[in-house]
Amino acid sequence: MDTTRRRFLAAGAAGIAGLGTLGSASAAPDTHTLTVDGFGPPTTYSFTVGGDLEKSTADGATIDRSDRIVGRSAHGAVGDGKDAYTFTGELSSFDFDGLGEINVLLDGEPAHVGNRPDHTLVIEGFGTTTPYSFVIGKGTASQSDACDASVNDSDQTTDFGTGGAVRSGTDAYVYDGFLQSFDFDRPGEINVTIDGEAAHVGRRPDRTLTIAGDGEYTPYEFSVSGSIRGIIEIDEERAIVDSPTVSGAVSGDGRDTYTYDGDLTELTYPDDCSPVIHSNDEVVTSTDY
Repeated sequence: MDTTRRRFLAAGAAGIAGLGTLGSASAAPDTHTLTVDGFGPPTTYSFTVGGDLEKSTADGATIDRSDRIVGRSAHGAVGDGKDAYTFTGELSSFDFDGLGEINVLLDGEPAHVGNRPDHTLVIEGFGTTTPYSFVIGKGTASQSDACDASVNDSDQTTDFGTGGAVRSGTDAYVYDGFLQSFDFDRPGEINVTIDGEAAHVGRRPDRTLTIAGDGEYTPYEFSVSGSIRGIIEIDEERAIVDSPTVSGAVSGDGRDTYTYDGDLTELTYPDDCSPVIHSNDEVVTSTDY
């Protein structure tokens, strides 16, 4: 996370070790109080917790109708005032407008929100085993037990993407950055949320194709069955995008990245080159097509 654009008080110095310190003399053993104190212009925020979540007037906070609770997530804004919540479980993620200035306390102690993930992604299944894969832009995901999710060894995350499967349970991930692409087996039925709200995965690109150089100059060409949705990172002098076909080249440790819908239908590069290519979390080579 780039914390240079974020201003938060008493939050960043203690590091990860301070995150597990929960509880207070006035709270029930598993009930925690989160306060968000503002200092001027309205600052939007959102967070997700592991259990029940309610608004509170603790420590002189006001309850505002515009602050929303969606399941186990809250979305609100604070100006020159204070918001408060009580919850059970853990504070899984916390995000806020990086231009704002807030002080966030957890049971009266700094919540260290700058050291916590920004977002919680939850994938809920409904009976049919449904494989899925996704890529986080400007970050990577980590498995989480947020929202009663299970942590499965079969669900894997790499620097390039994440892949897993869900049936009648829940998978969850925490991450910084943004959800860049998301694909799943279409006969399946899943519900995907980000911080408690619909992730609208049907509107996002299905897949991210990343072509990483192996040290040598490597020209390539690929085609997809759908369309090229975005150009994330390329050498503009070498790339020609004529959707659904792209031709380009990488050299050294360079990397070209695209988003697209549909399936990868063609992939070519010289036989004496060995670029590392991922479609979401899946490793692909020219021999696959």
